[in-house]
Amino acid sequence: MATVTVIGSGAAGLTAALAARLTGASATVYERYEHVGGTTALSGGNAWLPAHHQLDDDTPEAALTYLRALALGDADDDGLRAFAHGARATAEWVERETSLELAPLAYPDYHAEFAGGRPQGGRTLEPQPYRPSPRAARLVRDAPNVTAPITYAELAGGAIDRELLRERQAAGIVTMGRALVAGLLDACLAAGVVVETGRRVRTLPDEGAVVLATGGFERNPQLARAFLRGPVRAPVGAGGAEGDGLRMAMGAGAQLGCMSEAWWCPAISIPGEMLDGGAMYRLILTERARPGSLIVDTAGRRFVDEAQNYNDLGRTMLNFEATSYSLPHARAWLVFDGAYRKRYRVGPLGRRDPDPPWLDRADELGTLAERIGVPPTALESTVEVFNAHAENGEDPDFGRGSFPYDRFMGDLGPLGDGPYYALALHPGCLGTKGGPRTDVDGRVLAAADGAPIPRLHAAGNAAASPFGLGYPGAGATLGQALFQGLRAGTQAAGG
Repeated sequence: MATVTVIGSGAAGLTAALAARLTGASATVYERYEHVGGTTALSGGNAWLPAHHQLDDDTPEAALTYLRALALGDADDDGLRAFAHGARATAEWVERETSLELAPLAYPDYHAEFAGGRPQGGRTLEPQPYRPSPRAARLVRDAPNVTAPITYAELAGGAIDRELLRERQAAGIVTMGRALVAGLLDACLAAGVVVETGRRVRTLPDEGAVVLATGGFERNPQLARAFLRGPVRAPVGAGGAEGDGLRMAMGAGAQLGCMSEAWWCPAISIPGEMLDGGAMYRLILTERARPGSLIVDTAGRRFVDEAQNYNDLGRTMLNFEATSYSLPHARAWLVFDGAYRKRYRVGPLGRRDPDPPWLDRADELGTLAERIGVPPTALESTVEVFNAHAENGEDPDFGRGSFPYDRFMGDLGPLGDGPYYALALHPGCLGTKGGPRTDVDGRVLAAADGAPIPRLHAAGNAAASPFGLGYPGAGATLGQALFQGLRAGTQAAGG
């Protein structure tokens, strides 16, 4: 019987282990922490899997056309083709081999205006509320960024049944990323996969096949400085993303790919919030797209379409300006009015909660500008110009509201009367995209000649992403992880 060692317990690792075991190998998962799930458990749990079995009007050809339209930078066309044509089988496999149920979300593709994109959405699959077994419930890590067992569909619909959430909580039902992890973990345990927690692995085993699924390297300052295109000041994912898999692959002579890229995002920091022993950062999503708000940089000027997908906005925050020899957008603020504050949540802050110290407030825009350190006249002028166009539903400067994803996320409207608020934004990422380059079956390729390195495989954020700069839609990170984990685990077991 073949032996497969999987290092890492997120979606990629658990999928690889389950695939290896079902192919006939013995499989062991090693997780450095006492609980499994990694960044996957902290995520929304959604998987972008185009042309899946619940989507009758989509095709692999349309998905590949779209992926190629996004394929700037270090993209891999063989990987794009394999993913587009294998996504459906991946979704079917998850539902067949686990107890998870997946449901499509009406989430438009992030660039639905491109050829092959879907403005009507449907390519994103969300795990439905899931009750894990007692053992899985004990093993799956917590997600302090998620305050209730709610689904993305319920959040998007706006009608939240508080009693239902209390019933789920009492019954031990989980949603989002924890549901995906729990469902995969239960299937692994039922199939006979051995799960070893509290076991950090830094050297490759001498025997058997190995699947690297340790996540990215954004939490390793040395690796992040060496490879990424800009500073990661707000890593959103799990604390274990320190590049263990990358270092092992480099030591084995692996070819690397997509090393300068990450799944970028704007993020916020709430004083005192901790994650895995370090500062916790929260992704800012719908807050940016609501009427009565805009984003400015250190000059007090807008620099971006606030409602666009978080990956492109996060990347824009790291743009280098040669004339000032600086990253002028790396410090930014979400500015909004009093009506916004009364109507919407902001991160963990409820509408009726008192204003906290980490949220700057002033009755006048000029005073607010002084408090956050931007030129008052610039901020006042920016709001004046923005409002004049927003009154007519227009944004000639950055096109906010002109794209399907923008319109799905929010609405364009002027800032009204004070008080005014400013929330500090930081350039962050959900995880890095770079790692050992693999073939379409997850085998790590050698730097010397491009041939597969014997016994070595990689998946998820521990492997080079085929997408290059692109982020196709909500859940592309996990869609890629599931697809690569399935291929790598099957191949590692000799399938």
